Amino acid sequence: MTSNSSVFNQPSMQLFLIVALCLVSALIFSLMGGLAVILFYGFDISSFYDYSNPNTIEGLKLFQLLSSIGLFIVPPIVYALITSKSILPALNLNQVSKPINWVLVLFIMVVASPIMAWVVEVNAQMSLPSFMSSIEDWMKQSEASAEVLTKAFISFNGLASLFYILLIVAVVPAIGEELLFRGVIQKIFTNWTNNHHIAIWVTAILFSALHMQFYGFLPRMLLGVFFGYLLVWTGSLWLPILGHFINNGSVVVLSYFYPELMENTELNVFNEDGKTWLPTIISFILVAVGIFLFKKLNTQKIETGN
Repeated sequence: MTSNSSVFNQPSMQLFLIVALCLVSALIFSLMGGLAVILFYGFDISSFYDYSNPNTIEGLKLFQLLSSIGLFIVPPIVYALITSKSILPALNLNQVSKPINWVLVLFIMVVASPIMAWVVEVNAQMSLPSFMSSIEDWMKQSEASAEVLTKAFISFNGLASLFYILLIVAVVPAIGEELLFRGVIQKIFTNWTNNHHIAIWVTAILFSALHMQFYGFLPRMLLGVFFGYLLVWTGSLWLPILGHFINNGSVVVLSYFYPELMENTELNVFNEDGKTWLPTIISFILVAVGIFLFKKLNTQKIETGN
């Protein structure tokens, strides 16, 4: 009888497995989330877009939390159980990494603010050909809807709500999305192509595309590339998780203390105006130095197999 490990030895089967697990788990947790929202908040479909209703917002937060767990966290764990004897090594969670790496990730994420703001601005100016105007209108409408929902989500009612929103917006996405994309999908494409550069870029494109926010595609993709190389250079998934948490959590924390920042709802630390060249140039130099030091201090390579 063929063992599970041999059945899923091929990258194509590994990709099929993780996609199937994501679909099944997302469906189950979405149903659970929908039921929980109905039971706890009396949610009904007629109030789905009524963002002025506190019950609607709280219900959507709970649904988002449960569906994110179902889509991003559960599938990689089940995948690791099926394909490997040990979850932590399979997902690159067994190494915490040295303290200097944590400091460098924090440094790079902070000093990257101006240059990434410039990338955000460039991406926001994207314009499609006239014959694709209907698609462009749909993309803009989708972006506007996402912005309205984000503003509704990042609404606070005391310190407890800050931690709850951090859990939904920063903690679960940072852990879950890195488990799925860098911990599983990137490794599958590395096995498939025998080239971690191709795997990193393909995974980053998929990572950004899944968010369905077209006018933030490029900066999100570049973040995915950075997180991918962090994993390759150190063999630890905790560093991409840290970078991801800083990216998402910074706006939540800043919006709590400075509510005027709610006018900029792009969920990342890059909230400069991106219009001054000197900070952008300095930012590019500091990021380059930070990445050079990071790579210099880390020579470990992760295994290409699961």
